[in-house]
Amino acid sequence: MRLAQVDDFAERGLVVHKLNCELFELPMAPVDWISGIGTDRDEMIRYAQELRPCYDRLGRIIGQLAGLFILARLGGRFETDWTAVTKVVDQTLHTETELHAVRIPSAARRHHAYLLQAFNKTAAVTSGFDAALRKPQSLHNRLDDWTRELKLAAAMLSSAAVERLGLMPVDFSQACCSCAGNISQSDSSRT
Repeated sequence: MRLAQVDDFAERGLVVHKLNCELFELPMAPVDWISGIGTDRDEMIRYAQELRPCYDRLGRIIGQLAGLFILARLGGRFETDWTAVTKVVDQTLHTETELHAVRIPSAARRHHAYLLQAFNKTAAVTSGFDAALRKPQSLHNRLDDWTRELKLAAAMLSSAAVERLGLMPVDFSQACCSCAGNISQSDSSRT
């Protein structure tokens, strides 16, 4: 690639993303976290088995908080005693304990550290949200900042996906509407 092409390419990136775009704030994630490393090794299989519940729960926490933020924005009065509010705080604490208990093979240290960064963003939002629940004006003033942090955490979670280890933000193998529709149609055609 010629130097002029490199300059053009770099300038095009700024045209697509403005300087204040939150994607510029994401920690750099490798394209493939474990390229060249066998995912059939016992230590990597154990890592994936221990990490998967944390990874999945972190995605659910982000989604739950996002939903609560929508309710807080739309509702004139936000119910601070909802089970969903206390559940997300409990799930965050539970995830932190489990995430730190995962045995990390040397090949996965960067991956785990990156997931910890995503978790820490989410935990900071959860903690701030929990503290602001009793102060409605403070809650509404912070929603934009928290939403932005959640978007970054969700992007990081997606960047940490490793399909070969079963770490995917959404498990499409369990959520195929087409297959479910075909099963019920084929069942009814048999009778």
